Amino acid sequence: MRPVRVQGYDPSLGTVQYNTVSGALAYDHPTTGETYHLIVNQAIHIPHLDHHLLCPMQCRVNDVTVNETPKFLAQDLTEHTHALTVQDPDNPVQTVILPLALRGVTSLLNVRTPSLDDWNSGHFKRIHLTSETLTWDPTTSHFADQEASMTDYAGTIIPRNASSGGGERIRHGDAYVISSFCSLSTDSVIVTDNDNFHIALSALVQVSSTETIFNGNVRSRKTPHIDPLTLSARWMITPARAQRTVANTTQRGVRTCLDPTLSRRFPTNDRMLRYSRLMHTVFSDTMFASTVSRQGNKMAQIYATSFGWARAYPMKRKGEAHETLSVLFHRDGVPPTMVTDDSKEQTQGDFRRKLREADCHPRVTEPYSPWQQAAEGCIRELKRGSTRKMIKTGSPKTLWDHCLELEALVRSNTSNDIYMTNGQVPETIMKGTTADISHIAEFGWYDWVMFRDNIPSYPDDKLILGPLPWTRLGHRLCLDCQNPER
Repeated sequence: MRPVRVQGYDPSLGTVQYNTVSGALAYDHPTTGETYHLIVNQAIHIPHLDHHLLCPMQCRVNDVTVNETPKFLAQDLTEHTHALTVQDPDNPVQTVILPLALRGVTSLLNVRTPSLDDWNSGHFKRIHLTSETLTWDPTTSHFADQEASMTDYAGTIIPRNASSGGGERIRHGDAYVISSFCSLSTDSVIVTDNDNFHIALSALVQVSSTETIFNGNVRSRKTPHIDPLTLSARWMITPARAQRTVANTTQRGVRTCLDPTLSRRFPTNDRMLRYSRLMHTVFSDTMFASTVSRQGNKMAQIYATSFGWARAYPMKRKGEAHETLSVLFHRDGVPPTMVTDDSKEQTQGDFRRKLREADCHPRVTEPYSPWQQAAEGCIRELKRGSTRKMIKTGSPKTLWDHCLELEALVRSNTSNDIYMTNGQVPETIMKGTTADISHIAEFGWYDWVMFRDNIPSYPDDKLILGPLPWTRLGHRLCLDCQNPER
């Protein structure tokens, strides 16, 4: 439940505070007679309304195709005309078409309230019309940026598949397109002075009202999920401390039930709470290698920021990109935004689903604009650094994936000349805590070390001299050593 303050088209009516809830509706298909349970997440609950209002944009962001053009007015009439088209929950390859009806000039779905027994039985397909985990903000400027990026200066449409060079049109779903990029961070030295802070605030912030946020004819304002007095009673703290606590904390996972007709079994997804949160936008891209590594890796997924932070995860195939995303979330955290190109493995399937479930907004770079992708420059530097290390030490080329991982960590923990780091290492800027280099500073790439082999082959000694290709195993300070005789 997330309280929001809403206001209609007429400002004289004032504002009213309502709660956002998740509700279930039953829909009987007019042709097949099959019953579907439609789940609407992050919906505004207005108890006195006898009908439901569905936001088409909120559905489209959740990969629901909304075609509200009546069939008798459509130029190219298909079965998808004047209907909602969603992915079949039982067979993702197939789609489910929910025809719309007309009442006057309003398109609608004839729905009803499902019984509690029908809901608990689980015999009916459940379709999520809106996303549960991806935070919905109707006042965001992302949609306007995406719309503006689809045309050039002359008003000509820019095809989304222009950067891929193929003839297939790629559907991005809820991926936002970047038309410009600027740093989201300001160096602390600039705003320490009161006059400078006032100038910076006036230049970067536009305040239309202290109470509301304008969005066309609809105004809304987010309010805390829990009020200070309630928190004070639950935690047994003073109201003043509770008020400061509410102002300096957030609640990403709130589950509530206001009405038995809106009840449901809550899913087990808790990515928005399980993982740490990063404060900076992360860019991601896939790099390829001409040599297959000893572990069979042919490519690597790179995650980088504009100030030099990087992570590299080797892969055997492009379809493993979503697995590297899980590793990034688990080890480092979830960024607020993930910027990728328009490749399928980064804009569709499990990759996009995991971003949505972790409340990480995906954005897509504009075609023919590699300067918008910070991961491109990071890949170049990682290739240079790892190549220098491998040539200097004479290590086999088949160990490039291990060297690439090390180079990404070294780059993240090395002070650079980028202005926004202010002399700090990128790891400190990214995590907010002092970077610890214990696990990467003890040895260099492919250093020869003496290690103990617990099961030596006769007549070999237990103490063996071998190179260290730097592979972390188990404990953070445990590294994999290579036996030169095996």
